[in-house]
Amino acid sequence: IELRARQTLFSEGCRGSLSEELMETFDLRAEADVQTYGLGIKEVWEVPAENHKPGFVQHTLGWPLQSGPLDTTFGGSFLYHMNSQGQNLIL
Repeated sequence: IELRARQTLFSEGCRGSLSEELMETFDLRAEADVQTYGLGIKEVWEVPAENHKPGFVQHTLGWPLQSGPLDTTFGGSFLYHMNSQGQNLIL
C-alpha cells in the first residue's frame, strides 16, 4: 500500500477489509482504545400541526442515555421535521 496524502479518509463501514489491512500494515491500533460500536433505530412519528416545524432539524449529543460527561454509555438523536403527503412527520 502506498498512500501519498497528508490526510486520507476511509469510510467503508465498521472494520472493513481495507481498514483492517491499513490497521495491520501501519500498526494503527497499537496505542488505541478498544473500538466501540453503536446501535441505532429509526422511528417515524406523525405529530399534530402545533408540534411540527417544517424544515426544523435537531441533533442531540448524549441525551437520552448519558447522565454525565464521563459516562461510558453513549447516546444522541437526530430529529428531522418534514411533511409527506399532507402528514406532519418527525423522523
